[in-house]
Amino acid sequence: MEKRKTAARKDYLSIIDRWMPWTGGIVFALLAGIMLVGQNSDYLLTVQERSLFTPNETFWNEIMAKPGGFFRWMGCYLTQYFYYPAVGSSMLILIWIATYGATLKAFRLKKSASTLALIPLFALLASVIDLGYWLYYMKHAGYWFSESLSFLILILSTWGYSRLRSWWKIPYLAAWAIAGYPLLGWYALLGVAIMGIITTKKCAKAIYGTAIAAILFVPYGWYHYYTEMRIEDAWTSKFPLFQLDKYTSWITSIPFFILIAATILTALIYRFKDRIPKKGVSPKQHVAMALFAVIAGCTGVWMANFDDYNYHTEMRMYRHVEKGEWMKALEEVKELPDAPTRQMVLLKNIALMNIGKMGDRMYHYDNGGKLPHKRDELTIHMAQTAAPLIYFQYGKLNFATRWSIENSVETGFSVNNLKILAYCALLNGEWEAADKYASLLEQTTFHKEVGEEIKQWCKHPEQIEGIARFKSLRELHRHAGSTLDSDAGFCEIYLLHYFSKTSNIDSRLFQEVTLNHAMASKDIQLFWPRFFQYAHLHQGEEMPIHYQEAAYLYGNLEKNVNIEKMPFDKKRIVDRYTQFNSTIQYYLKKGMNEQDIAEITRSRFGNTFWWFYFFSNNVDTY
Repeated sequence: MEKRKTAARKDYLSIIDRWMPWTGGIVFALLAGIMLVGQNSDYLLTVQERSLFTPNETFWNEIMAKPGGFFRWMGCYLTQYFYYPAVGSSMLILIWIATYGATLKAFRLKKSASTLALIPLFALLASVIDLGYWLYYMKHAGYWFSESLSFLILILSTWGYSRLRSWWKIPYLAAWAIAGYPLLGWYALLGVAIMGIITTKKCAKAIYGTAIAAILFVPYGWYHYYTEMRIEDAWTSKFPLFQLDKYTSWITSIPFFILIAATILTALIYRFKDRIPKKGVSPKQHVAMALFAVIAGCTGVWMANFDDYNYHTEMRMYRHVEKGEWMKALEEVKELPDAPTRQMVLLKNIALMNIGKMGDRMYHYDNGGKLPHKRDELTIHMAQTAAPLIYFQYGKLNFATRWSIENSVETGFSVNNLKILAYCALLNGEWEAADKYASLLEQTTFHKEVGEEIKQWCKHPEQIEGIARFKSLRELHRHAGSTLDSDAGFCEIYLLHYFSKTSNIDSRLFQEVTLNHAMASKDIQLFWPRFFQYAHLHQGEEMPIHYQEAAYLYGNLEKNVNIEKMPFDKKRIVDRYTQFNSTIQYYLKKGMNEQDIAEITRSRFGNTFWWFYFFSNNVDTY
């Protein structure tokens, strides 16, 4: 009986072992689909919006100026398909599955050993979803597809090399190094090393010599051809290093170090498989190690995923504001699990401005804000994430243009920046510039209609008057002027100072924006002139609740303005302020600190300007 159980167990393990290549591939494909489409659709949409592909000679020459350019060019083209996250993700997963199959063939991995081929794929998947805010600072064009395509070509070339007769391997290796380096950069050198490792005894010395010479001299030879490459970068060209000024994030490059180590390990196992003792490791242990490798890979990918809620919400809000979907933008910040970032607060304010609810709903949302979540020491500024759009929506078109161009110079032109540049030129009456940017958008795969629409407006400027999503910003632009001074890279601080210290009697919208910024600055002396100006421009209309709250609070705090005759809402202002004040005094007498009082009173009074004035302090802007 015991022998039957043992035999059945062995059969069961044998079946699992035999089907491990298929099982591992299916598990990886499902995981990749869940992580890309299920967890990161917003991110992938942003990826394609912050990328650009145009099928013209200028774009080709720019991309091909450094080794690895061809596959960066291919990567830029394929990145466009993230416009439909499921489509772009499917294309990327197919590349990985093809790589998996080629790796099994190239290194003759069978049964449980097939999990070795999955390790580089787990690393590539992690490299796509772990970027976080490096998305806004990276300079690797086509990154999301180019790395996977390059690795696939490396594996296919290794497979071809392994099938050649000994003497054919030397010219093949040399040709691969010379022709592969301008196409793949450092991947070509890794391929040379892998081919050298899997070489058999025949012609081994000649092949080793060719491999070493290729690694040493091929990058040096191509260095003299590329005018934009430094000699110290020749051996690492195209390797994804994430650098900003003097800071380098090695954390973000970890997946590629894992890819290198796993590929070399697989090659070594292939080369010395005859020397690896086959006894001593039971089928059960083989299966257990394979399953552990798959589980560890899935866990590593899950941990690498940058799943910060605000990070993804910022992306959705950006798109809603860009399209003029104000209510959708407000829905995003209606119920947050944590404090929003300042970018989210600014986008929320823009949405409220456009629906005319600044005075009634501004403080119904969390107006505190915190710094963006990050995993390393990357310095994040709103100037690189959303400042062009924010400036644009506030009518500061010159600032929007300036930051769109500066960001494009640093990280390359993108669909987002081209749209902002085109709209700014359009609203400034710069028809030729608008037409130029529109022409570039027309060359993209999924943004042709935007380019065509802008060109139509260039021909018929009178149609611009009827564009609903431009109504508020056009009015602000008319009264904001075209001054381009310095914001020191801090978008929010500049707008706060500009609007809170500016006055206007001709535009009701512009004047209300200045009033709201004066309230945000908590400066009583700036508030009163703008409050009275608002009352003058809106005679006969009901005063919005938040403006009443601010006036009643400031009148009671300083007594410099007589508020006794002002028609405050008794229930919502007078009585509620009395309740607010008595509640605060009660908790202060109990010896509670400011932070605890803020948390206790948030649910009851957190939607008032009073709560914001006293408890929303030390806000982090960036």
